[in-house]
Amino acid sequence: MSSTTRTLELPALDGLLDRAVPSHLDPSAVHEAEPTTVTIPLAGGAEAVVVDEPEPQVRPLSTLTLSPRRARLALGVLAAGAFATGANEASIVALSTSISTGLGIPVAQVGMLATAFALTVVASAVPLTLLTARLSARTTLTATLGVWTLGVGIAASAGSFAQLAAGRVVSGAAHALFWGLVAPTAASLFAPHLRAMTVTRIMVGGAAAGVVGTPLVTVAGTRLGWQAPYWGFTAVGLLLVAALALALPGRAPHEPAEPSGPDPAPTSHTRGDVPSHRDFLRVLSVAFLAQVSMSATWTYIASFYTEVAHVPTSAVPILFALGGIVGVGATLAVGPLLARRAVHSVGLGIVGVALAWILLATGTPWGAATGQVAQAAGWAVLVAALLNWAMRHTPWRTDLGASTFMMTSNSGAAIGPLLGGLALASFGLRMLPLVSLLLTAVAAVVVGTVDPKVVRRLAVSRRVRMALERREDLRARRAEWKVRTAPARARSIAAAWGVGQAAARHAAVQARSRTVVVARAASDQHAASSQSADPSPDQP
Repeated sequence: MSSTTRTLELPALDGLLDRAVPSHLDPSAVHEAEPTTVTIPLAGGAEAVVVDEPEPQVRPLSTLTLSPRRARLALGVLAAGAFATGANEASIVALSTSISTGLGIPVAQVGMLATAFALTVVASAVPLTLLTARLSARTTLTATLGVWTLGVGIAASAGSFAQLAAGRVVSGAAHALFWGLVAPTAASLFAPHLRAMTVTRIMVGGAAAGVVGTPLVTVAGTRLGWQAPYWGFTAVGLLLVAALALALPGRAPHEPAEPSGPDPAPTSHTRGDVPSHRDFLRVLSVAFLAQVSMSATWTYIASFYTEVAHVPTSAVPILFALGGIVGVGATLAVGPLLARRAVHSVGLGIVGVALAWILLATGTPWGAATGQVAQAAGWAVLVAALLNWAMRHTPWRTDLGASTFMMTSNSGAAIGPLLGGLALASFGLRMLPLVSLLLTAVAAVVVGTVDPKVVRRLAVSRRVRMALERREDLRARRAEWKVRTAPARARSIAAAWGVGQAAARHAAVQARSRTVVVARAASDQHAASSQSADPSPDQP
């Protein structure tokens, strides 16, 4: 008999051989793959994407039959959609002065449009995603951009504040659904190992919104009126709707809307490698404070530049373009630090943003220029580090943690313009940087009180931590295997004699116990028979 045969016949392998191996992972299991996280800073906000694909072998049937040329075309259309939606989101920052003049309303009231947009994103992101879950990506994204085009068209034709607000609400709902679907759809078009590349190219469109889109919106709004950029968005939206309908693949004829059967395809189940409810809440509080402080001032920054810092109107688009370029560069530069220095990167971003508020508070043209650079760099570092920090601590699945993080940030983006509008109406534009500086200082205190033990744990990157856990698990399995397959040890003479003596004593005790029980039973039976045989003295 060969050694292989003897090994397979070991009783210890019975449990392994009888165990059925599923074709997919257990849906309740937590996979250890590292999610792809990308952030792009915009004017007073940011777009964040988290794509988690724990089993790269699973792809929709429709994308497997897609030609490379059509896949690249679809990716380009999605990137263009990211550019258009990102530029529309930041349009209120660029057009606040023009809208105030055109509609004859205070600048503080224009900030309510930013609040309405952010609240719509918070309220509609999850419900719309659930409602469209059974539809194909082509149907959902085409309809989404159709609704978005309708919203910007309503804003373009608005002659009142109420109609403009309605247009912002409609486009905000479509914006929330688009950014919830665009990255996973792009990732599914290509091979799994190209996931990071495809998501990065989508975010290039979002980056172009800050570098090119916001300056163009500012120039068009200043020279042609505030409606002109929205008419441009409407035209771009119509082109994108047609392009998406042609470029994106539909569902294959025999492809089900949802996985069915006893062994459905897996979904995302990655979670943070340092999960903690307490630390995750700390990250959310920092993100909320940072977003409130940013949107409180940046919603009205165009008016601040021209009225307080006395920057020429023609120079405002240049400042926005400069900020977009610096923001993209800072995002790329901080990437290598995030894996091991998440908390330190957040602190660095807060310092940059605080420096920006101090420079802007000077109310001078040079303070505005340097403050724009400091704000762009600090904000880019801060939003990238906060997302990475949140994903390390999320105690739930990554998709739930990312949704919670984005809802918290958008809530801050909704409250910030309200707070800034109150400060503007009470104290004027000059006080806005000081209000933001105070909120940033509170966020700095929250970051500064992080437990050093947590910082040291985060210094171990996710990949290294998972590798160490796999090594320890392998060692434990090897030790268990040795115990289960080790031959029985031969006992020494003394040990065997001791075992025999103990067994003999145990047998003697059991024999004596049985003898006592039998004797008691016989005695009881004899007494009972004697009592029944003797007649009672009272009996005649």
